Amino acid sequence: MNSRIHSHAGNLILSAFALIATTGPAHADSIPRYDPAQYCKKVSLAGGGSQMIYNGCVEMEQNAYDELKSIWDNLPIQAKSYCDMVARTTDGSYSILKGCIDMETEASSSTPKFKF
Repeated sequence: MNSRIHSHAGNLILSAFALIATTGPAHADSIPRYDPAQYCKKVSLAGGGSQMIYNGCVEMEQNAYDELKSIWDNLPIQAKSYCDMVARTTDGSYSILKGCIDMETEASSSTPKFKF
């Protein structure tokens, strides 16, 4: 009976790994979903609750999202994952995500050489 329990547990673990393996990359390949209204509300409140700051923030978030949408499929998975993590430190910002992606792209195309 003990071997049946171990076999069942093993099957559950394998099923969980299979589910993770098949659902992970699809999520990583799509643009993260943030809440720009919530993010911009926080930015606005930090500036005294200005509607002008809120509106400008929403426009910046929309522009960054639109730019990312056109290039997202061609970006390295490592940059996507890392920059998503960075952007989430501020509760999710497409402007921060775009800035990080820009810096990662530039850094990967110009690796410095050490000179003695």
